[in-house]
Amino acid sequence: MMVGVDIGGTFTDLVAVDPAAGLRFVKTPSTPDDPSRGVVEGLALLAAETGRSPDDLLGGVDVFIHGTTVATNMLVQRRGARLGLITTRGFRDLLELRNGTKADRYRLRAPVPEPVIPRPLRLEVTERIRWDGSIETPLDLADLRAAIDALRAEKVDGVVVCLLHAHRNGAHERAVRDAIEASGWSPYVSLSHEVLAREGEFDRLGTAIVNAYVGPGLATYLNRLETRLAAQGIRAPLRIMQSSGGVLPAAQAGQHAVGAVTSGPAGGAMAGALFARAGGFARAVTYDMGGTSTDIALIADGVPLERQRVEVADLPIATPAVEIEALGAGGGSIARLDAGGILELGPESAGAAPGPACYRRGGDQPTTTDANVVLNLIAPERFLGGRVPLSRDAAAEAIDRVVGVPLGLATEAAARAIHELATSKITEGIRLATVRRGMDPRDFVLISFGGAGGLHANAVAKELSIPTVLIPRQASVLSALGFLAADMRHDVQRSVGRPICELGGDALRAVFAGLAEEGRRLLAREGFDRIRLRATADCRYIRQVHAIPVAVTEEDLAAEDPAQRLEARFTETYRALYHHAHGEPGILDTCRLAVFGELPKITPDALAAPPGGAGGPPRTGTRRVFLEGWQDIPVFSFDALTPGLRVAGPALVESDSTTVLVLAGSIAEIDALGCLRIAVTGERA
Repeated sequence: MMVGVDIGGTFTDLVAVDPAAGLRFVKTPSTPDDPSRGVVEGLALLAAETGRSPDDLLGGVDVFIHGTTVATNMLVQRRGARLGLITTRGFRDLLELRNGTKADRYRLRAPVPEPVIPRPLRLEVTERIRWDGSIETPLDLADLRAAIDALRAEKVDGVVVCLLHAHRNGAHERAVRDAIEASGWSPYVSLSHEVLAREGEFDRLGTAIVNAYVGPGLATYLNRLETRLAAQGIRAPLRIMQSSGGVLPAAQAGQHAVGAVTSGPAGGAMAGALFARAGGFARAVTYDMGGTSTDIALIADGVPLERQRVEVADLPIATPAVEIEALGAGGGSIARLDAGGILELGPESAGAAPGPACYRRGGDQPTTTDANVVLNLIAPERFLGGRVPLSRDAAAEAIDRVVGVPLGLATEAAARAIHELATSKITEGIRLATVRRGMDPRDFVLISFGGAGGLHANAVAKELSIPTVLIPRQASVLSALGFLAADMRHDVQRSVGRPICELGGDALRAVFAGLAEEGRRLLAREGFDRIRLRATADCRYIRQVHAIPVAVTEEDLAAEDPAQRLEARFTETYRALYHHAHGEPGILDTCRLAVFGELPKITPDALAAPPGGAGGPPRTGTRRVFLEGWQDIPVFSFDALTPGLRVAGPALVESDSTTVLVLAGSIAEIDALGCLRIAVTGERA
């Protein structure tokens, strides 16, 4: 049995693929005070859903993959570890100097980001490694001992070590770690060359800081979760989803904590890729509308697009990650009026505690969920199968007080404005994600998931002229499901920094061969023998700062002149992105290799809907909802719909964990994978 668990800001989602019971999933409110408690509570619900005892269910788990917002929340809320820095003499202020630019260069009065490590805890040591890796000045051990003693006296939780050009030669950084261990002190230690082995001092420093900032807290959480799971009877190793779309063992994930910062959204993108491949769609755009945010990802040829750098909470994270654009527009996003009386939505969220006003748990601010409850698009008595009854009166009171009365709007009109603002924010997010890459959204299929996504998907697609919407029946837990479509993954890289034309074929082959050997060694220690490789070269033109990723195939490396083929492929890739190419040689900055160890994975067969549905009548009744005005529309059971049965809008399609609004003029039907496929134009997709 395979189990995927995703802890979100509002709910914890669990998915199980059981050979006997098929695919089952549950949602339970997250427990921010101790996220591992929510996991254990969810496992009990999952056992009940599969009709098995908890001991029977948990004892049969073979694969357990977990994604969490623990690292993300620590970073965003700035409540991570207390850190110290050991760096090359003269470089203690790199954290404030950054890379010489501001996040928004046109905001002249923008405040300078507050450094994670205060200046008194940034200590310098005498040493110098040249750009080519040769040692100019040996590491001064007296300096080093003084720095270690000073940070130990300050009782920091973690030590970041970032020495100049350590990515070329990590000997001095390793010597710092050895000296810390020899002193008898055991803080969390983050070496920059191990976290990021490439050019870019600020990126390397920032990534190492993020790693140490969230590492101690994440490692503590994972240790606590492993203990709880063992007590519950789970013997399968705990594996942690990474931002790259791969997974790592829990112990390594704690040491490479920076890789888990966007693990949950990455799972959603992996699930979107799974459905795109199974449905035969070359291009897909996914959006995951959860309780706190909406995450947008692009799928090309069945694989999520990646990026090598993202900035979170004013700190760079320069490790491979699925390219995800996050919007502050989730079910729990708070609606308010700005100083000019304009309606705003998010990024603040009511989260799981206290939650939207309709939860009646102390929240008194109106949210997207409150608006949808007032519009009667969400049935208060059916939310999460009735386990969390909602109050329409509490939602209406919050909307009236904050939005309706100040704007002179009736309750329903104010709720409709909040609903449409959420739709508009998602639409603009998808438009930016596609158009800025030179892609036409009309060439995509829209895959919507997250508990709140189905109420906006049809309207978003209609606005963007996207012809087809897919909403999986597991939409509310799709990130957790996506974890079960992932493989073990290690990323290794090596800086080159030379013109491509100066590289001999043997030299280029030797670099990738060395990376492949390193990656295979890492996976062999974890017991993997089925391995696949994906090679990339980061290339740029001279005088350019940023490189672009260029795919490198086995055929390229086996060619008579692989450097010439790389040069041609770089030119082709650059022209596809920018519609022109420079007439000068390219520079190879970094060679990268993603090494995958194959895990058991969910298959399209497990996603398929039962031929006869879940039993019961497909149409469950009629509901009076507010769209352009109050009107009665039919309501259908998502689980009871059978493949081929068509539903003409306007209509609602409901399950215990999500609701889909089908607009007038659109037609929905269940496809072979159990997805609700909406033809936005009313024609069969």
